[in-house]
Amino acid sequence: MNISTFLTIFSVAPALVLAASCNNNCGRQVAGAGRRDPPLSTRSSLCSEFVTTYVTVARGPPTDTPQSREEPSVPIVTGIKPTYASACPDPIAYWSACQCFTGIKATTITIVAGAETTTSSIASSQIISTPLVTRTASPTSNSPSPSCTIGAEFALHIIEEESDLCQNMLQDPYFEPPNYDIKGLLQDRRPVGVGIERYPDYYQRDDSVPINYGGVEGPPGSSMRCNILVHRGYIKATLPGAYEFLVTEPPREDVMFVWFGDKAKSGAFNASNADIVVPNDNGWPYRFFVYFRDASEFIPFRMFWSHGKGTPGSFSMGVFPTYSVGLDEDVEPENPVFYSNCSGSNSPAPAWPSWESEDYSGGN
Repeated sequence: MNISTFLTIFSVAPALVLAASCNNNCGRQVAGAGRRDPPLSTRSSLCSEFVTTYVTVARGPPTDTPQSREEPSVPIVTGIKPTYASACPDPIAYWSACQCFTGIKATTITIVAGAETTTSSIASSQIISTPLVTRTASPTSNSPSPSCTIGAEFALHIIEEESDLCQNMLQDPYFEPPNYDIKGLLQDRRPVGVGIERYPDYYQRDDSVPINYGGVEGPPGSSMRCNILVHRGYIKATLPGAYEFLVTEPPREDVMFVWFGDKAKSGAFNASNADIVVPNDNGWPYRFFVYFRDASEFIPFRMFWSHGKGTPGSFSMGVFPTYSVGLDEDVEPENPVFYSNCSGSNSPAPAWPSWESEDYSGGN
């Protein structure tokens, strides 16, 4: 199934109401510059995700659809507000406070199957005269598009610092990554927290305090030492071709593994068959080339990151076009998107098993 997306930004509340929500305790807690934990950048990222609504519609013929200038009704807010936003009495209050950030507005992303769509987005305060054109390849199926969740799933695990696994594996600078016992580290272990992150990226200077990633925080009294983050999901490109999965140079105390395709699935991955291993003898750049045969393909991926001790702890990654097939000169390919899964019995990106039931045996 081929998928194209278009973005329509709409205004939902009068200015006076928005100003009031920014000046109350909830608004200051969410968007105020004085709060340091979580950082302003993290709160802004969480808000951007929260106020974005994804709507899937069936494939139709090419259209040129101007959006109405009338202000739509306030959408139904079904998300869960993060734990730090204790001053916000409910998700609706948090939703309003999120829009106190400059540039963050309630947004609807409509996922459309297999059509070239020209969309003129017209906000209540201005008319955008230049249409946004999104081109897609020909559809491979006439069935409706599945509903897909954007962002990679992640789970946080904390290994006891006094344990043999922590001291003699994760914190041992001479313990080589290919010898990591991923099964021993994670099999049957219940995560401290789970979430979904659209852009897997992290940096923390002080490893003596709890980790705080994607709205998930380590328990009080914990530290970042011997923490493990596992991401899993699917990579989806809008055009066929080759794309580069690139991992930035991490601190020397950190270890990373990345798997793609069937190797990323539960029970198939281990330290010795990873497509990217960090660190390794070849050094940076740490990368792998992923090839999409057509724009309907969802490629599984999985990433393991661990921090032993020392500062800072960090990781960052991206997927970038290398070349695409059959492009016109005036069309530039977009960076692929991470997805958690897609719904439906014939889903191209089926749901993953629960974290507790993951198989870490690696085919052994």
